[in-house]
Amino acid sequence: MARKKVQAAEKTETRAAEAKNPAVRKPVKRTEMKTSVSVQYMGKDISDKEMVALIKKDWTAKKHKVSEIKTMELYVKVEENMVYYVINGEETGSVAI
Repeated sequence: MARKKVQAAEKTETRAAEAKNPAVRKPVKRTEMKTSVSVQYMGKDISDKEMVALIKKDWTAKKHKVSEIKTMELYVKVEENMVYYVINGEETGSVAI
């Protein structure tokens, strides 16, 4: 009789432990969307990566480090064949495309 009570108590404890510790779910791994931009005008074709490379080259020519860049805003004026940029919300410049 005592054995049955012990087994019943163990079952109750196991069920209580299962109720307290629900199954742990793994977080869903989200992948970042990849983008690509290409500007085509009057027979010319330039990608966003090429524009960023030109701007980084211009930035380093002005005695700055690429590691200083936190944000970069690009403005493309195809009629002037220029890309105007703003680095970190303060520094401005332009490069020919």
